[in-house]
Amino acid sequence: MPEGHTIHRAARRLRSVLAGNRLERVSARGAHLVAAKAEQRLRGATVTEVEARGKHLLIHTDAGWSIHSHLRMDGVWHLYRVGDVWKKSRRRAWLQLGAGEWDAVNFDGPILEIARTEELLRDRRLTELGPDILVEPFDDANFLRRMRRLNAQEIGEAVMQQRAVAGIGNIYKSESLFIAGIDPWRRNADLSDEELLSIRTTATRIMQDGVLDARAITFTGPGAPGRWAYGRAGEPCRRCGAPIQRRKQGADQRSTYWCENCQS
Repeated sequence: MPEGHTIHRAARRLRSVLAGNRLERVSARGAHLVAAKAEQRLRGATVTEVEARGKHLLIHTDAGWSIHSHLRMDGVWHLYRVGDVWKKSRRRAWLQLGAGEWDAVNFDGPILEIARTEELLRDRRLTELGPDILVEPFDDANFLRRMRRLNAQEIGEAVMQQRAVAGIGNIYKSESLFIAGIDPWRRNADLSDEELLSIRTTATRIMQDGVLDARAITFTGPGAPGRWAYGRAGEPCRRCGAPIQRRKQGADQRSTYWCENCQS
């Protein structure tokens, strides 16, 4: 599933070609978009804003209609100049938004819908989100309050709960905890506020880097760029040389990578 940095980067790219521009070309596929009359309601409208909220991407228009996108595992937004050859089959394009010389195309989006803007902004999927890890100024007090509601969970599960903090996914969970030196199997209740805030500030910093360079790279050398822990099970820790561990964690059984020495 794309993490928050991917969605923020997608929003920034879409904003650069859509915001303030009139939607001259709209093509929508899928029964849900057709039933919602997406083409008729969006064509001719001007995009007023493109925003990311955690892993949700929202496109607002002056017609009072907004697009809600969540990419999950397979969805993606592409930008093409008019006349460019698309990298994916047109049969997989669920929504095409054309403004000027650019087309923004959503492929394979599992959640792609339009709704009245005021209704969408009241949607519980959005209103129950915790503070976005990439939006400044970040409300640390709100973050701590929400995290403390999850004190019974292990921190490796709690930090991925979108109602506590929005945007952190499996890669940045493992990387943030490694860099902060926090054992992912510790109960949230056993961590101090200072330790929780160190995880938050670490996640913000490395995910901001991910927005800028479009890669979830946290280790930059010596040697080839890569990650500190995620995806490196059995390989030597870049700090101490002990083998990186991997184990399933939490109700969703997501993989956690960590170093038993550096995060003890």
